[in-house]
Amino acid sequence: MEPVIDAFRLGMIITERCNAACRHCWFSSGPDRGREMSLKEAEAYIDQAGEIPSIRYISFTGGEPFLLPEMLLRLVRYASDIGLHTECVTNSFWASTEGAAEKMLKRLVDSGLEVINLSVDDFHQSLIPFERVLNSYRVARRLGLKIVLMCATSKSSRIRIEEVKRMLGDEDIYIIGRGEERGYPQVIAMEMGFIPAGRGAEIPEEEWLKGSGPLEGGCQAVLRDIAVAPGGRVLPCCSAAGTIEDLSIGNARVKRLKDILEEAWRRPIFKLLSDRGPLGLAVIFENRALSYVNKCHLCYDILKALGKEG
Repeated sequence: MEPVIDAFRLGMIITERCNAACRHCWFSSGPDRGREMSLKEAEAYIDQAGEIPSIRYISFTGGEPFLLPEMLLRLVRYASDIGLHTECVTNSFWASTEGAAEKMLKRLVDSGLEVINLSVDDFHQSLIPFERVLNSYRVARRLGLKIVLMCATSKSSRIRIEEVKRMLGDEDIYIIGRGEERGYPQVIAMEMGFIPAGRGAEIPEEEWLKGSGPLEGGCQAVLRDIAVAPGGRVLPCCSAAGTIEDLSIGNARVKRLKDILEEAWRRPIFKLLSDRGPLGLAVIFENRALSYVNKCHLCYDILKALGKEG
């Protein structure tokens, strides 16, 4: 029986470069990272995603995708024109005024953008003035974009998700996991402990928010919320574990995404992660202390250990 492909989103890491080098970044993005996709390469990956019926979303991310604004506009239009929903992830550095934010976001909305994902937390705001997040938020709200607020936290964080809601001055923000479900709100907000991987691995353990997310249960992201990096490397998930070199599932320059996913679902490790989650890797997990931030942190640690042991 052929594997069932149920990937729902492709993250397009159009650049590894970022104007900020946040100390928690598990992808270690920053001004010194130079790899990026060409327009032709990115369009080819979108075409491949369009061949997979279950993929409905393209998320343009990085790095900081707004460092390539003209390319971003063209790719949003390209994906929208073939019927895919589109999202952009950003730190809002470009929103120096509401006017600047309006100019950028109006063009993206006219190109088909539906969702904007804004990073807002102590890590980002140590480098990006909060006023820029506020500018992008207010304009996105007026333009009718769906907004996702992502807040990465540590034990000493001052900006927690409730504080984000207060600073933005919007009582209609729906915080996931903090109350009753509410239909289809325009703005949703999520808080999670930072994952100590990449640059974040340098942050002392006493800052980890251990137990901020569950460790039990299967993973709903593996081979479902996938990503492709400059050069074509396909990552099996959108979190830190996807950066482990040995976990790469193929290269979209060499083979089509549909074929890569079909082959990946035949690998026992991905079936196990999907069904049982990282706790299912018991042979590695045995006798380990439960000192993890969340399931993604546990998965990263176990898979990194598996790679070292060959």
